[in-house]
Amino acid sequence: MPLVDGPECRLYVEVVGDGDPVTVFAHGITSSSVEIAPFTWRTRGTRVLFDFRGHGRSECPPDGAEWDTPGMRRDLEFVADVYGATNALGVSMGSSALLHLLADKPDRFDRLVFFIPSRLDSNTPVSKDTYPAMAHLLETYPLEECADRLLEAPESQPLFNARPAWRDLMRARILRMNADGVPKALRAFATGRPPVPNPEALRRVIAPALILAHENDPIHPAETARRLGEFLPNADVRIWPEPLAMLDDFGAFADTVGSFLAPDAAA
Repeated sequence: MPLVDGPECRLYVEVVGDGDPVTVFAHGITSSSVEIAPFTWRTRGTRVLFDFRGHGRSECPPDGAEWDTPGMRRDLEFVADVYGATNALGVSMGSSALLHLLADKPDRFDRLVFFIPSRLDSNTPVSKDTYPAMAHLLETYPLEECADRLLEAPESQPLFNARPAWRDLMRARILRMNADGVPKALRAFATGRPPVPNPEALRRVIAPALILAHENDPIHPAETARRLGEFLPNADVRIWPEPLAMLDDFGAFADTVGSFLAPDAAA
């Protein structure tokens, strides 16, 4: 198993492909490198996938370690530096970690992709209730029962009614969750520090950035994506009309990501 000694615990890292560019892919909260792997399919060069602390196949850090954005930023920065990443893609929590890093090191990457960014200088109100409730569920019930309860929740039904295939995908994701670490991350992000207390710092980031989001998502508001696009001077913001609509044609989505991250190598 490809575990490497990270900043505070061993992290699962998988490297796919070779050559330039080198892109690090940072997944979202409760997720893992397994879910983000399809994002990499059409990206040329070297792809570096990893699991944040307490997620997927990574270990949990010792007591007293940080589980909110600064802690995740350290994991991302460590992996990016060790493997020489020149590009980065972040999903939700991964976007938060990436923004926290860019606020300090605006020229760290050559090209950037933000998929459903959730926060800039504040927390989303719904996460304060939703995240602790999910953490309690994971701490209380076996993953099979957690999957049943989460998939049958009323708020989940609009997505599954519109896109039935997502039910099986979400069940598989829940059954892969790291039940030891994910609750700690959920509780930390419910009330933790925002990624960029001063978004003005992002105006120093001149790397081309692609921001992908959708409407009608209380945890990943489209307004966050629009605001981020206002601060990043070289950003392309694309908003879809409903949750995960951009993934209906996944081949086209992967082409969009791949051609942006490696434009000189695109077929």
